[in-house]
Amino acid sequence: MKSYTALIIDLKRSRSYSVEDRNSIQNYIITVIEELNEVFSNSLAKDVEFSGGDEVQGLFLTTEAAYLYFRMFSMLIFPVEIRAGIGVGEWSVKIENASTTAQDGPVYHNARKAIENVNDALGYSVLLYSGTKNDLYLNAIMNTSFGLTRGHSQYQNELMLLSELLYPIDYGQVINHSKFNRISQLVTTKNRLNDKSKSVKKYPFDGLEFIQLEPIPIDAVIDDKNFYVSGGRKRGMTTHISEILKISRQSIEKTFKTANIYEARNATIVALKFMDMYL
Repeated sequence: MKSYTALIIDLKRSRSYSVEDRNSIQNYIITVIEELNEVFSNSLAKDVEFSGGDEVQGLFLTTEAAYLYFRMFSMLIFPVEIRAGIGVGEWSVKIENASTTAQDGPVYHNARKAIENVNDALGYSVLLYSGTKNDLYLNAIMNTSFGLTRGHSQYQNELMLLSELLYPIDYGQVINHSKFNRISQLVTTKNRLNDKSKSVKKYPFDGLEFIQLEPIPIDAVIDDKNFYVSGGRKRGMTTHISEILKISRQSIEKTFKTANIYEARNATIVALKFMDMYL
């Protein structure tokens, strides 16, 4: 029986926001979801959408696609904190021409079990449940990249997001890179969540015109020649970013190292490879 992957995302501490802020966040998230659904259109069995309250869910053809969707989603809605559950299993109740909220089966039950246990998994942003013994190891590996970036400032997050738009980590072409300009337009037109701090520091996307992207994908399917992963860092990456932002390469490189961006990208590739082996 074919397995699918369900993704459920929930906003942390959503009740702490004012009604105005909560509505603003939800409207922005709707825009993000619409654009990401286009970028991941080839990998979706059912589009991601709001499923009630502050919860978002969708159904994917592969676990790798669901993980990459969550990763990009997290960067785009920063600094709003989220948690997620990823379920792997059978999609047994199929309602034709209906949205993801009308579907059912073990895949959805497993995703629900995963998200309901995130709060008990100290330091984890996302949990995966497939019912196999490999879940224990995969959850630790999946959360390594999020642990490395948990303390990011808005400035650091935007640099990581730009690196992802220019050098996206993919897995067997689950991402439609020809539609990445939709994300570029989203972030460069200021249609994003701003840090509510009183800092006057200039951020990478401030005043930046629309970027016509020509992404250079990094496909995690391709085996590394070494016995370790280093594909998250590409020659000329920081030079490319410095030319776009008109910031010195040395400054970009320093931020990449301080923010663990290379390490987080490498950890993402490791997680994708592990999924390929054990799911």
